Amino acid sequence: MDRLLPFVSIIITNFNGKKYLNDCFKSLEDLNYPKDRFEVILVDNASTDGSVEYAKKYFKWIKVIVLDKNYGFCKANNIGVKDAKGEYIVLLNNDTKVEKEWLNELVKGASIDDKIACCASKILYFDRKEIINSAGGKFTPVGGGFYLGYGDHDKQEYNNQQYTGFGCGAGVLVKKSFYNFIGGLDEDYFASIEEVELGLKTWLFGYRVLYVPTAIMYHKESGTFGVKGSFQPIKVYLITRNRLMNIVKNFELYNVLLGLIISILFDSYRAFKYLFNNRKSFASVFKAYIDFIKNLKKLKKKRYFTKKHRKLHDRDLYRLGVMATFKECVIEEIRLNKLIKNGY
Repeated sequence: MDRLLPFVSIIITNFNGKKYLNDCFKSLEDLNYPKDRFEVILVDNASTDGSVEYAKKYFKWIKVIVLDKNYGFCKANNIGVKDAKGEYIVLLNNDTKVEKEWLNELVKGASIDDKIACCASKILYFDRKEIINSAGGKFTPVGGGFYLGYGDHDKQEYNNQQYTGFGCGAGVLVKKSFYNFIGGLDEDYFASIEEVELGLKTWLFGYRVLYVPTAIMYHKESGTFGVKGSFQPIKVYLITRNRLMNIVKNFELYNVLLGLIISILFDSYRAFKYLFNNRKSFASVFKAYIDFIKNLKKLKKKRYFTKKHRKLHDRDLYRLGVMATFKECVIEEIRLNKLIKNGY
């Protein structure tokens, strides 16, 4: 029966994350999945903290790919996938730990229907196992998305297996054939919003993303990225720029115009707030818009690819419940601001 299980390649990108590797690798070592039916590939973005030497010395069963510089989350994963043998791939962050049945449950979810191209894990916090980090996600009209359940206590509503917009990139399973078909993660993103686009293309191209609550894992958050909090200047820049690129690449014309108008209003409000308490993040917003405009010619070609292969209209995303309404976005923004004020 083990031979009937699909071969899975687990890709872990790393940049100076040596302190996280032991917990992550040991949990993968303990997986209740046949050892000859999965592989782990560590793609190292030119770490200087001894990550590569540590992995090679203590976890010889892991394949290590060493890059010559930090290429970011997207390109590093694409490089890893090129070397992957699996029918499925899992993008897994280095600052995670997985339950023994995690991979079994993801594969089980993917096998329900040929139309399921991605499966999202139930992600809890590493040090607060009663708190949700991500239970799937919803797209927003401004090209981004938000995690369902983020910061909430784990409860029954997060135990329902159901379709969702996208899975958190800290632990998402994808059919390798689909991943290659869409060209992998967009390397121009470097990091951030790539998980949203992966889910968006899945739905627009006629496939589905399934949230699997029994695929449980734990996340320290931002171990891969290096900084916690979306208000950090580098994150402000990447999230803002990548959201705008996502709009132009993937939305229909009416929603491109609507998304850009809402983005300008929303980002102007954010920039005004940053002006008084975070000058570097204030500058990051404007830099993001400048670089977005510089990339418009390239985005036009990428937009054609989505237009050519799309099977659903944007309005179908609302009908299916994977795109948040304007009201839902406002409610979520208020909720997140309350979490921040309470020192979350």
